[in-house]
Amino acid sequence: MAGLIVRPAGAEDHAALEALFRATTMGSQIHLAVERDPDYFAGAAVQAAEPCVWAAFETSGRAVGLLSAGKRRVWLDGERDVRYLCDLRIHGDWQRSTLLSRGYRLLNREVFAPGEWAQTLVLEDNLKAIELLTSRRAGLPEYRPAGIYRTWLLPPQDVSFDPGISVRRAVAADLTEMQRVYNEAMQRRSFGEMVRFADFGEGRWNGLHAGDFLIAERQGRVIGMLGLWDQTAFQRLRIAGYSRGVAMLRPLWNVRAALRGDVPLPPPGAVVPVRKVTALACENDNPAILRALLAEALRTRDEKLTLVGMSAADPLVEAMQDLRGRRDRGHHFLVGWEGGPPAWREPFVFDVARI
Repeated sequence: MAGLIVRPAGAEDHAALEALFRATTMGSQIHLAVERDPDYFAGAAVQAAEPCVWAAFETSGRAVGLLSAGKRRVWLDGERDVRYLCDLRIHGDWQRSTLLSRGYRLLNREVFAPGEWAQTLVLEDNLKAIELLTSRRAGLPEYRPAGIYRTWLLPPQDVSFDPGISVRRAVAADLTEMQRVYNEAMQRRSFGEMVRFADFGEGRWNGLHAGDFLIAERQGRVIGMLGLWDQTAFQRLRIAGYSRGVAMLRPLWNVRAALRGDVPLPPPGAVVPVRKVTALACENDNPAILRALLAEALRTRDEKLTLVGMSAADPLVEAMQDLRGRRDRGHHFLVGWEGGPPAWREPFVFDVARI
């Protein structure tokens, strides 16, 4: 493609990458624009321990394509590095071109080691992306299905829970016990990222501190935890618009949501007021512990919604059954060109705050 340069992107490209995010949306029913200003790479450092960002630029400097393939240290019957494919964006002016296939061929040649496989998630509402990426056309890799990912966008609400479990805000002195509970939970799963709580304040924990975590205790012993991460400073979800059908039904939906205390559909242009649950871990995968944590998290009466995500096969899903909120699904894929993916088992882990 004459006049197009595909290369690793760096900090000097952040303005062009942010413009590309503003120009592209996700979803067929609810059109979402992800904003990554003032620094795209602040979010990339949250997504991956070793960011690896490639982008396509016109000679004018305009970014028209993007794909991130950074590495994360995860648990998969032991610790190992696994790439996470994310932030796939192609500008509307180039979506009928061969840019996607060219980009993947370059990724295979320049980034992936022989036989290497990666993780990725695709929202179920993103039908065109699923159809295209799984087609194996024009040198695209194999997207092998690897489970269903579920999310819950929860408004403030009262949640019943076991009164024998107490919940409080974490302090720095809790970090050792938090690390223990987290590591044990990740080692019962596949692809749990092995993050370090001692690194609070650094790029992977952008803006998050011990006091942003809730810990559950029984008789003074830490048995569960979750963080509540407001990422507004470096990443936002904005409503770009709705499909014609959803736009017509939106007023009726919002009347119903107001009566039931459910999640409304904001007007186009609005930022979704969300905080994301991160580093969720419960001793012995006990759903009662998650219920107690969510009871405290959702007790707030501010306008923020709380986003929770996990594998559909996770035992903790039981804790979510009767909660009010919006439920969505995504498809978890393992992606590679040759050989087979690494052995894994359910439940898998994808931290919703690092997607």
